[in-house]
Amino acid sequence: MAWIINRFAHVARLHGLVDVCISSLTRIYTLPNIEIQEAFLKLREQAKCYYRRPQELQSGLDVISNTNLMYFSRGQKAEFFTLKGQFLAKLDKLDDANHAFATGAQLELNSPKAWAAWGRYNDECFCRNIPDTTGAVNAISCYMQAAGLSKRPRVRRFLARTLWLLSQDNANGSVCAAFDAYTGEMPTWYWIALVPQLLAGLDASYSRQSQQILLRIAKQYPQALYYALRTAREESLIQRRQQTPAAESSTADAATAGQGQPVPAIDELMPKLKTAHPLLTLSMEAMIDQIVHRLKPCPEEDIYRLVHALLSDGLQQLHQHVSQGKTDLGIIDAIVSNTCRVGLSLPSGAIKTRFEADFGSVRNMDL
Repeated sequence: MAWIINRFAHVARLHGLVDVCISSLTRIYTLPNIEIQEAFLKLREQAKCYYRRPQELQSGLDVISNTNLMYFSRGQKAEFFTLKGQFLAKLDKLDDANHAFATGAQLELNSPKAWAAWGRYNDECFCRNIPDTTGAVNAISCYMQAAGLSKRPRVRRFLARTLWLLSQDNANGSVCAAFDAYTGEMPTWYWIALVPQLLAGLDASYSRQSQQILLRIAKQYPQALYYALRTAREESLIQRRQQTPAAESSTADAATAGQGQPVPAIDELMPKLKTAHPLLTLSMEAMIDQIVHRLKPCPEEDIYRLVHALLSDGLQQLHQHVSQGKTDLGIIDAIVSNTCRVGLSLPSGAIKTRFEADFGSVRNMDL
């Protein structure tokens, strides 16, 4: 009967029916005997109800403080101290809250709830005082402990928060050092959902930490990483080609013979993945080639795409001219050059002949 009452109160609290939850919990006292586990659940639900009401925070803290913890297990005691820390934090008693969180984590070192709650507390402290990274360092340590101990998908929220904290590191690198100091189990399979963020982090201040995580994924789950890594590498190569002429002109005087450019982190990952799984990467590359070959647009589709792009460009230029009050609505040189480029890229045949017939007379373009 006690289990039914606790379960009903739990569901009522989740639906926001706090009064129903509290009134149903009082019925437990009418039972002749209550097990320790049911008494613990009753007190926890009662405290969480008070936690949702700012005006009753002190009442909830009194319920926890006046509870005799002698008969509870270490895990239950740790959860009580964690709840106590949450109440103290909401009452702005930060030092007492930190001490309560620390006590809860020390009572049960393998409790992911205690580590997660302590991490959220430190995270909030860091957000209130962002220049000081002490809270971020402590939060990362707690989040990584919680993620290593818990085997549930909800740990992804801790990992996502960890990446954000790494991006807020200072010049001393204390936050990244806290991440490197963690030597426990790392749930690699939960990092898979954050592969795009990790690839973007290769160009950030925490690139070394992102590279370490991606290497773990590459060794254990190569299929989950290969396509995203391949796309990101191609985009990086395109950006570097566009930046190379300007970079060479600006650094020509400073460059010296024999100095090599550092290899980007994203270029180091792909060879390592191929070395670890040669046959698998060969099969995936063959699949990509087949997809590109079979989904390649026919000439009619290609010319439709190019003409549509020309039309959109022309309409945009016309709108800009009209909005700026210009009376000269002649064809802009950029549109002319784009049209010439399209005409030269077309293969010989009926399509190119028709294109030249339609657009060849524009400013006497030499198609």
